[in-house]
Amino acid sequence: MSTNDPSETNRKHELSDIPLQWINCSTWTDQLSIEKVDANMWPPKRNELLTVSVSGVAKESFIYGNYNKTIVYRGYSLPSIIGPLDDLGIKLPTHPGPLKMIIFNATIPEVAPEGQYDLYVKASEQDHFEVLCVKISWEL
Repeated sequence: MSTNDPSETNRKHELSDIPLQWINCSTWTDQLSIEKVDANMWPPKRNELLTVSVSGVAKESFIYGNYNKTIVYRGYSLPSIIGPLDDLGIKLPTHPGPLKMIIFNATIPEVAPEGQYDLYVKASEQDHFEVLCVKISWEL
C-alpha cells in the first residue's frame, strides 16, 4: 500500500544500501581481534556527526598506549591526530576480553570537498605491539 506521506518519501531517501567499507590492516601482533566496525550513520554526510566504533576481543592486557588517526583525501594525507588510547573511550588498564573503542567521532564539515576519503586508525600499546589498525573508506 502506497501513501503520499512526505515523511515516508524522506525516510526512503535517508536509507542507503551502501555498506560501511573497512579493512583490518593489523599485523599478526595485533592485540585486538576485531569482530565488528559500526557507524551511527552510513554513508557520512556533511554537517552530521559521524561516530565509528570498533568492537572485538582484547587478547592481552595493556596499561597504556597511543593512537594515530590519518585522513587521506584523493591520495593526500591531512595532518594526523595522535593521542593516548584512553581518548578512544576505553578504561586503562584493559584486560583480556570484550573491548569497544570509538575510533572516530567528528562532524563532517560543510566545506569538505566531494571525493574519496580513507581514514586510517592505528593504535599500539606500551610495548609497541599493535592493538589495531583499521582503514575505512567513503565518498562524499
